[in-house]
Order: sequence, then structure tokens, then C-alpha cells
Amino acid sequence: MWHFLSLIVGVVLGSFLNVVIYRLPRKDLSIVKPAYSICPSCGKRILWYDNIPILSYILLRGKCRNCKAKISLRYPFVELINGLCYLINSYATSNPLEFLALCMIISCSLVIAFIDLEFMLIPDVTLFLIALGSFILWLVRGLDLYNLIGVGLVTGLLMLLGFLYKGGLGGGDVILMAGLSLSLGIVSSFYTLVFASMSAIVYALIKNKGKLAMKERIPFGTFLAPAGYFTLMIQIYLKM
Repeated sequence: MWHFLSLIVGVVLGSFLNVVIYRLPRKDLSIVKPAYSICPSCGKRILWYDNIPILSYILLRGKCRNCKAKISLRYPFVELINGLCYLINSYATSNPLEFLALCMIISCSLVIAFIDLEFMLIPDVTLFLIALGSFILWLVRGLDLYNLIGVGLVTGLLMLLGFLYKGGLGGGDVILMAGLSLSLGIVSSFYTLVFASMSAIVYALIKNKGKLAMKERIPFGTFLAPAGYFTLMIQIYLKM
């Protein structure tokens, strides 16, 4: 029952994450106003029966009931992935604090991934929440001092890379990795960077049809945040 409930809560919160992803980077919109969902195309209110996570998308065939504009696949994708990750988290740990921290990290990672992909921006609130989730994990796991060393090493390395490769790494990327490294530790932090870098390179190659421009800006947070969560889960399941 607990696992099923985790899945449902994750899917429902995934619907809210879609609101955050759409509204947070847009200065003319507020997350809380209006307090109901609206269609990005026609601006009309989406009624509750058209706003049921995943199900409504299927029933509406991916189109707005009012204007018939296509609804992005991102909406059901975020809902489904957030729900599945909450389910995985419920199997990964029986500690409520650890579960909460993992859920906080994956939800913020999804928000970062899509906002950074479109706007080349990592919102401050997501950085704070991921750092908080990472701190909770560090606390629950016994306050390993080596992890603090990892924060310093990883932050220093990324700041150096940002200086050498101007425009390649933003301040948000550095803060994000610093926050994650507190729970990841030294070795896993470097694995995270490797996973994220490989994913970013593949993305750039696909986007540019096989060409890799050295000066091109890549939304690194899109790959770094999910890679951090992925590495955390590997850590947990290897120890089980």
C-alpha cells in the first residue's frame, strides 16, 4: 500500500511540477496566480476533469479541449517519471527522512532539466531544495567528513573549468554540483560528472547532426541534476 501511495503522490506532484516548469522562468507569470491551470495556447482555464495526471492527456489525445492545440508530451512524461521515481524511492529506503530527501532531489531535478533546457537557467529555489535534500541525506547517513572534502574538491574543479572554458559552466551548475556532492561523496561526485558530461555530449551531437562546436553553450544542468539522482540510487542499491 505504501509503495502504491508513493506512486500516486509522485504522479500528482508531477502535475504541479509541470506548472512550476512552465511558470517559474516566465517573469509575467506566478506559480500561485492564477490558482488553476490554464492552456498555454488559448489561456482558458483547464477544468478538473481535463487535468487528471496522465489520464486526461490520453483521453484528450494530447490536445486542448477548447482550442485543440497540441499539449506537449512533457506533461505526461514529467508526471510519469516523477511517480515512478517516488515508487523506486519507496523501495530504496524505509527511512521517512531519506525518502523525503530523495523525492525532493528527483522532483527538483526534473524542474531543472526542463527549465535549463529551454531557458539556460537554473532557478535558485531548486538549488536550495536540492542542497537541503542532500544535507538531509548526509545527516541521515552519519555526517561523513570526507563528503565535506568532496564538496570543496568538486566545487574547486568546476570553478577552474568555468574559468578555463568561459561560458561552458554557469554558476548554477557549480552550486548544483556542490549541493549534490555533500550526499554523493568524492568518488560518486566524479561519476556524476562523467555521466552528465557523456549525456551532454550525446545531446550536442544529436542536436548538431554529428558536429560538436566547442563554443556552443549546453544546458548542463539538464543532465547534471538527473545524473546526481541516478548516482544516488546506484549507491543505495549497491549497498542493499
